Amino acid sequence: MDYDSQVRQRFLSAHRAGPLNDGAAGLVSGEAEDRTLNVWVRFQLRMRHGAIRTVRYNVYGCPHTVAAAEWTAEWLEGRPAGALDELSMRHCLEVLGVPVEKLGKLLLLEDALAACRRRPDERQD
Repeated sequence: MDYDSQVRQRFLSAHRAGPLNDGAAGLVSGEAEDRTLNVWVRFQLRMRHGAIRTVRYNVYGCPHTVAAAEWTAEWLEGRPAGALDELSMRHCLEVLGVPVEKLGKLLLLEDALAACRRRPDERQD
């Protein structure tokens, strides 16, 4: 398969891949998977003063999915927490030149981030 240059770049230089320290204040995490699509993703976000300070992820999936996770982490860092509601995988699909057939895989990233929003028990500061 011929990948868009954005996909190749983000796949080969996934700077935000890997875990955050689980004991840190303001850390929330969420994950999603679909075994029929061969995709699993976990996002970890460090929140502070109502903003997303740091984003890390672990992902199992095709290069498009890895690139989309990297794009998502980059897009979210430094934004207010409300950005979790504004994120659009359709926009990501366009930016990265991902075939529309892969949208289901990318929507799992949204599911993992939705799980982060449902974690009010985590410390915010």
